[in-house]
Amino acid sequence: MKPYIKILIASFLVIFACLGFGRFAFGMVIPNMQESLHLSTTEIGFISSANFIGYITGILLVSYFYSKFTTYKLIFLSLFLQGFMMLCMTINSNYLIISIFYAFSGFCAAIANISIMAHITNVVPKNIRGKILGIVVSGSGLAIILSGLIVPYIETLILNSPWKISWSIFSLLIILVAFFSQPGIKKHASHDMPENKIKIKEYFIIPSFWKITSIYMIFGISYIIYMTFFVSAVIDKYNFSSTLSGSFWSILGAMSLFSGLIFGIIADKIGAYKTLIFVFILQTISHLILGFDCKSWMIWFSAILFGISVWSIPSLVTLLISFHFDIRRTAQVLSVSTLLFAFCQAIAPVGAGFMYDLSKDFSYIFLLTSILTFVAIILCLIFSKQKIKQIH
Repeated sequence: MKPYIKILIASFLVIFACLGFGRFAFGMVIPNMQESLHLSTTEIGFISSANFIGYITGILLVSYFYSKFTTYKLIFLSLFLQGFMMLCMTINSNYLIISIFYAFSGFCAAIANISIMAHITNVVPKNIRGKILGIVVSGSGLAIILSGLIVPYIETLILNSPWKISWSIFSLLIILVAFFSQPGIKKHASHDMPENKIKIKEYFIIPSFWKITSIYMIFGISYIIYMTFFVSAVIDKYNFSSTLSGSFWSILGAMSLFSGLIFGIIADKIGAYKTLIFVFILQTISHLILGFDCKSWMIWFSAILFGISVWSIPSLVTLLISFHFDIRRTAQVLSVSTLLFAFCQAIAPVGAGFMYDLSKDFSYIFLLTSILTFVAIILCLIFSKQKIKQIH
């Protein structure tokens, strides 16, 4: 582990910034943004979905950029531009213009995220890869904790559109990470790309690709609905204050700090598919709690279960890709798989927002996501009994 401390810290910071503040902190500012801009839940869902449309576009182009730029330059540019686009969101009140800037932010986030994950699989040995990936993805959890503390505090100080101040803080932190992550990334210069033996479209006829991607797509739908509407659902169902909702959010983030590490270590011992069975059991329970009219204290239980399991899934998916496919293909396969994952993320928030505007009840939405995560349990159980054969 010691020779890889610098890349570990740098990668942690990149995920902390591009996904933690760039995407997941958005759920914390949604209630005030919606109130300040007089938006419907469908319109808020549209803004969130715009981010993932940008994310999808970034995935489509990341292999090209990854082949043209060194990793440290590519990540610096993508993080810097992401922070700038998020700042631009705060100077507009039209939700369509905000959506455009957030789409560009998602584009940059995709490039930073996939580049750093591919870089890790290139430079970190197989025997500790699960552990390293697990620690790195927990960077999002730290950002969630901070957003759960920062947003309610700003709302006590600022009366007029406090979401803009919070969002500006997150934007500036992303720009700072663009600078501070550089030394650790430069330390390991490996930047392998695959030869053109397999074209992207050929992955769609490879069973191993669909084993991984089907699980990832289910996660894409279920987790982004939870992350986008958790705070809104808690406020809506239990009439909690923003401060108390922020406490739930911070607990979720605190638990997620351990998510990737715990299940990454388990995966190194028993295998990724078997580990995912346990992960999706926890996910299913956390969604079911929001789907039923449970006692308010159960929200703590839901947040803890979701947090302790959520960030293990992206790292386990990356781990599975590195096992199923030659190491030089990781960036390419990860980008294609993440493309479908991001498509699910793009349609899920606006679909869930539309369902809420029709029913005025978040319960139906979370019952649906719990069914999806249960399907993932069955798939992982089936795949865990099949031998992994690496494709070169």
